[in-house]
Amino acid sequence: MSVKPNTTTQTQGTRAEPPVSQERKEALLKLIQVEPDHLSGLVHATGWGEDQTRMALLQLTVDGLVRRHNRSGRQYFEAVHRIESQSVSHA
Repeated sequence: MSVKPNTTTQTQGTRAEPPVSQERKEALLKLIQVEPDHLSGLVHATGWGEDQTRMALLQLTVDGLVRRHNRSGRQYFEAVHRIESQSVSHA
């Protein structure tokens, strides 16, 4: 049996973020559809950590499903539409 060398490479100073899972995006969208919230509230509700929550929010924003706005000096995230049949992209 031959052993293949590890071909994974990483450029110094960069950290590859894992892609946001479809399940995480859907779960976060459902939370925001129920009640708009700010980042720290969403991090607390999901338990994913700030980076993972921020990445999921970014993808939902790019997908056009979530938008952010300022309220009382904080950035809140809200669902653009409350249509149940709207799907989240698999990008």
